[in-house]
Amino acid sequence: MPDPLLEVEGLSKRFGGLLANQDVTFAIYPGEVVGLIGPNGAGKTTLFNCITGFYRPDGGRVRFEGVDITGWPPDKICRAGIARTFQVVRVFRGLTAFENVMVGALLRHPNPSRAAEVARKILDLTGLSAHADELVDGLPIALKKRVEMARSLATGPKLLLLDEVMAGLNPRERQAAVELVRRVRSELGVTVLMVEHVMEVVMPLSDRVIVLDFGVKIAEGRPQEIINNPEVIKAYLGERYAARFGRLGGV
Repeated sequence: MPDPLLEVEGLSKRFGGLLANQDVTFAIYPGEVVGLIGPNGAGKTTLFNCITGFYRPDGGRVRFEGVDITGWPPDKICRAGIARTFQVVRVFRGLTAFENVMVGALLRHPNPSRAAEVARKILDLTGLSAHADELVDGLPIALKKRVEMARSLATGPKLLLLDEVMAGLNPRERQAAVELVRRVRSELGVTVLMVEHVMEVVMPLSDRVIVLDFGVKIAEGRPQEIINNPEVIKAYLGERYAARFGRLGGV
């Protein structure tokens, strides 16, 4: 096994009397696509925020490439090689798709000409070239999500955290997003940790799946193991879904 790219050890986060994450531990290895699932309010986005520096954990550590990054500010974590998208899409309104992506590229390429070159390559990879000169304000949600993802990729990450990039998309748009995630891994070599509720997407796409419930990790394993895990079925999937997914051969 290679050394872990990301290590989360005993991470906890409290908001007043609410323990949003409790002693969460897992590792992500280079080249993986890992799904993070669980009911609404399970602490998935809070975990992302702790990893990426938007929240400081109340306990535990986060290591990236063996370096303790716990409590680092978001910009420093991004420079280290972790990029993310957000549950509620965040794009720079009033700017074009190209300009949004170029903002990301400027992190590592302060020369505007080089940043523009990188932005165009990412726009091409993500299928956004035809929309490069359009203001993001007028783009449909699927394309806004893609612009946000492209901007994150333009920062040159080793690890990309995707927070519900499939939410609100129709089946055709979801399939395009799945193909893009696969392309990000195969062509850019980027490791992916993704929060997702669309099981027909996350299960076939993931090498491993981590499950949170009430802030606690209740399961971790390969998709087929998760589908058949009684605790996961009870807390999240439900018997009907687990049986239907098995019949569809989704994993």
